[in-house]
Amino acid sequence: MASQHIPFQLIIVFILGCIHMILALPPNNPNQIPFTCIQQSTTCKSILYQHNQLTKNNISSLYSVNTSQIHTITHGDKQDYLVTVPCYCQNVNNTVAYFYNTIYSVTPGDTFSNVSDQFYSGQAWDEGTSFKANTNATMHLLCGCTKSDSQVMVTYTVQEMDTLPDIARLLSAEVSEIEDVNKGFLQKPGFIEVGWVLFVPMYKNGIPPTPAPSPFPIKKN
Repeated sequence: MASQHIPFQLIIVFILGCIHMILALPPNNPNQIPFTCIQQSTTCKSILYQHNQLTKNNISSLYSVNTSQIHTITHGDKQDYLVTVPCYCQNVNNTVAYFYNTIYSVTPGDTFSNVSDQFYSGQAWDEGTSFKANTNATMHLLCGCTKSDSQVMVTYTVQEMDTLPDIARLLSAEVSEIEDVNKGFLQKPGFIEVGWVLFVPMYKNGIPPTPAPSPFPIKKN
């Protein structure tokens, strides 16, 4: 009668295979939820908020943009930057969402998470691509598009001491619209965490004034 026991070697091979599959999966960053889209190749202008206190020339090189696409913004007692980029609906390792792609030259000692945090304000999406020294890596930066021509979507990373009203004032946005776009994060009213990557619908020419109520009541028939 043949033995019913599974050979020990097969068990080891199975376990190692499972470990390999797990390690091959893209890391999950709890601070990021991509701005999903449906129609690939859809494009718009978007803004990436850069808060790493880099120079314009550094940002120009890292983001592959002209310095004319980089504008300063004052946040508290420091100077940050708004980087205007083309934002595309793409399929990145089976994640269909809006991204802006740029190339980073990997140096010895670099890790994806450190490069994202130190150079791209934590806004790079890690789809599991190898990150090896002396090679060029494609950095997929999170971006988004708005439905209104009067607005542009800003990718903003929550900083120390931020509140939703602060972010709204900083970027000429409405708190309610920020909450609506970021429902995956903002499940508790007013609660945000440092490092969260939010999408902020910014009004290009400032928030439109609220129309004054009519002094004449509307009569109903």
